[in-house]
Amino acid sequence: MSSILASRYQPVLVALHWLVALMIGGLICLGFFGLANMPNTDPNKLRILVWHMAGGMFVLVLMIVRLIIRIRSAHPAAAPTGSPLLDRLATAVHYGFYVIVFLMIATGWSTGFLIRGVFGPHGKPLPSSFAIFPTFQIHAALATLLTILIAAHIAAAFYHQFALKDRIFRRMWFGNRTITPATTR
Repeated sequence: MSSILASRYQPVLVALHWLVALMIGGLICLGFFGLANMPNTDPNKLRILVWHMAGGMFVLVLMIVRLIIRIRSAHPAAAPTGSPLLDRLATAVHYGFYVIVFLMIATGWSTGFLIRGVFGPHGKPLPSSFAIFPTFQIHAALATLLTILIAAHIAAAFYHQFALKDRIFRRMWFGNRTITPATTR
């Protein structure tokens, strides 16, 4: 069976990768360092939460577009590490990013609707903690897991670039891109 390989990822995919990375990093920081430390009695909390949710929806749209382009475009072959275990783990982490981000958006929005619907600007005051919502607890756990996976992803990229010296960074950056047929078994 033959497939098509590329020397680099498709330029729109590269742009989406870095934009999504910045957006997710910003949303995680806003959640962990902004919203988590802001008391629910703060009148700005709900407004910032709405912006956090809007950012999550923007990430959802970008992730769907990214997934479609990733499926339909030629891309580089997997970058082997020399360890079958690490190679399988890398594949799991890449798929895991999609699953976790989609689950984070679903749990975040579910929590947001509970907060705005039950409490919100014209309802009761916000509860002292959002931890009363199971969806929030899942959202927070997924955020922690996603942060760990992002750190592992960055560490793996540096390992490839500097220990294996396989120039992995150039695959997810802009530049001349060649596409060639490849035979796989």
